[in-house]
Amino acid sequence: MLLNFSTNWFGRTKLALFTGCLLLIMGCYGCAEPETEKVIPDACPDLGLLVTQADVTDMLDPYGRPIDRGNVFSSSAESIFLVFSLSDDMCCKTLNVRWFRDSEADPIQIEDNLHSQFPIKLILYAPEEGFVPGEYHVIIYVDLWERLNMPFVIGE
Repeated sequence: MLLNFSTNWFGRTKLALFTGCLLLIMGCYGCAEPETEKVIPDACPDLGLLVTQADVTDMLDPYGRPIDRGNVFSSSAESIFLVFSLSDDMCCKTLNVRWFRDSEADPIQIEDNLHSQFPIKLILYAPEEGFVPGEYHVIIYVDLWERLNMPFVIGE
């Protein structure tokens, strides 16, 4: 009886269109993404962040890659480069680098809160009178923890 009333009132074409639209709306509503509350994780996903492929060099190729991977450089070098990558992107860690000469406690250069494209390329520029010959090292920290200590020598 309801079907007869509907077909007489709407007509067959209008009833088919109405039914199709109703089914489409019900189907799309069922496909909608359920509303969920966004939860920020308590744990930092980069707890196991590692320093990988670290090199100290005095020459880079046009692509920013080390040409000569060594640890003894001339005092006439214009700059010393530290090129390294990390095992993953950082999201909630702080990356710091300290350059030291000999066994002095104070760094000769500090680079804090690094957030750059990977691999990371840092530069220690020579002073006007050139590098002082001696033993140097560069330390990479993730937050407060030392992750890598790379020694190098500036010779005569």
